[in-house]
Amino acid sequence: MALARVAALAGWAESVRDCLDAEELARAAAFRHESDRRRFVVAHCVLRHELAARTGEAPGALRLGPPVPVRGPRAKPRLEDHALCFSLSHSGDLVLVATAEREVGVDVEHVQDPVAAEQVLALLHPAEIAALRALPAVDRAAAVTTVWARKESLLKALGSGLFRDPSVDEVGAGPVPGRPVPGWRILDLALPACPGAVREDVRAALTVRVPSDLL
Repeated sequence: MALARVAALAGWAESVRDCLDAEELARAAAFRHESDRRRFVVAHCVLRHELAARTGEAPGALRLGPPVPVRGPRAKPRLEDHALCFSLSHSGDLVLVATAEREVGVDVEHVQDPVAAEQVLALLHPAEIAALRALPAVDRAAAVTTVWARKESLLKALGSGLFRDPSVDEVGAGPVPGRPVPGWRILDLALPACPGAVREDVRAALTVRVPSDLL
């Protein structure tokens, strides 16, 4: 797992951006806003260096092959010539990368404002909506963000993204994530603000396929 701040790594990413392939460079150049381009470059440089550390290959030698359909119409990126799986997420100034020997999905979200949280709330599983509505209004936005991070990580791991209706799977609105899809486990992640402290303005989750002998 790798957590990075865009502002802290922007200079480094520009110095190593030659590790990106032609498609990544074209996607970076297509952004209209410099902040979006910078975040993309940092995220993909961090991803390539994390994958390089796990595979022993040079970051620029890795081939992030054509996305391969896993489930549904959404295509899931793959690392060619290696069994290593990965997932990438970013929110604001944060980039989060997860790698694993089996299918994995990760999501990071800044706590939403109350208006955005209400919009997201309407998309959730009925049981999640009921549980979140029962919370004090002051706590609801953070709780909605927790549920959404869990749900996004699951949908990324499955390879469906939001082509799979987010109201279908009950990932849970309580302190412990649910296990709505057999064979997969959702974990909440506490991201550090500094040594010994946890960021309270961010929620993150990871979903990973569970080996059959642990089911």
